[in-house]
Amino acid sequence: MPATAGIRLRDAGDAGDAGDAGDAYTNGVLGHGRTGEYERLRLLERVSDPATVRILERLPMTRSWHCADIGAGTGSLAGWLAARCPDGQVTATDVDTRYLDAMPRPGNLTVLDQDATRGSFPPASLDLVHARALLTHLPGPEKVVRRMAGWLKPGGWLVIEDPTYLPAEASPYPEFAALLAACGRLLALTQATDTTWARRIPAAMAEAGLTDVGMSAELSVCGRDEVEDAYWRRSFAQATPGLLEYGLMSEDRIQRAVGHLDEPGFADAAWLMVSCWARRR
Repeated sequence: MPATAGIRLRDAGDAGDAGDAGDAYTNGVLGHGRTGEYERLRLLERVSDPATVRILERLPMTRSWHCADIGAGTGSLAGWLAARCPDGQVTATDVDTRYLDAMPRPGNLTVLDQDATRGSFPPASLDLVHARALLTHLPGPEKVVRRMAGWLKPGGWLVIEDPTYLPAEASPYPEFAALLAACGRLLALTQATDTTWARRIPAAMAEAGLTDVGMSAELSVCGRDEVEDAYWRRSFAQATPGLLEYGLMSEDRIQRAVGHLDEPGFADAAWLMVSCWARRR
């Protein structure tokens, strides 16, 4: 991808039919046009960015790296990469770039309107490709991993992070666990989300020919952190119309489940954010 300072582009490969992954996302529960989605993404970034930065800081990153943040959301991590690689180039992509378009950005940060399942970068053009909370929502994530691996220069790194839910039956709070499970089913129904995908990321990386595969996970604990709880309140509010429409949960049960977040003694695990990294030979 040529360095185009501080502007917004559209990938020519993205123009497609109405059945592509981009339209499914745009019209789904997590579409950028949904009320509260900007706030939800900002909260997710506040929760998840510290662990992501710790992983990236372990890589042999230089000032001149060329990086792509795929499905960049509101752009917090893309902005961090641009500051970390001031002599390089960072491309932030999303199927809906309205939040990225609104962010202040330096000359080495480009915004690209791109569907991750169809858009592309030149082969061997990037030192780093990162995607978080994205591939779990895409059809054929293993295929996307293979394509991303092909964008890397020799020695370049791929970092993929996605959540996986913990078994609902293990929770001591049945109503709260039922709400988490219902949200997972809603995403599966409306966006073909696969919440089991995260466990397969290392195998997909190895099958794509990458080496030095690593893996870690951050536990999301509800009831013990103000920002984390705000993220889940926003997520549950956004999911509620769909949960009711699909008959996955009644309004009373949703309210009782969310009410646990107001209880002083409440603490429960929601998901693991699984982070995986690997290098191209």
